[in-house]
Amino acid sequence: MPFPNTREALKDNGYSYDHSKTCVPCGVTIEMWKTPKGNMMPLDFRQTEAGQEVCEPHFASCKKPELYSRKLREKKARNESHEDVGPIAP
Repeated sequence: MPFPNTREALKDNGYSYDHSKTCVPCGVTIEMWKTPKGNMMPLDFRQTEAGQEVCEPHFASCKKPELYSRKLREKKARNESHEDVGPIAP
């Protein structure tokens, strides 16, 4: 199932608008929407060339996406924990 990319599709799929805020690293206004499971999802809204408003998760374009995605935070933590491991000797 593709991600709902319009306000109407979000609402039809059980998402609800919660609040807007400014992303500190990017300086853009993002909208926080509650997912059907109760999690918060940051969304960017933009106009297409055809004039339709569409959205995408903010972590797709954010300079620090791990601020908004648990999965990306966990991946970053795993990668950082392996940085201090030296080369493997044969």
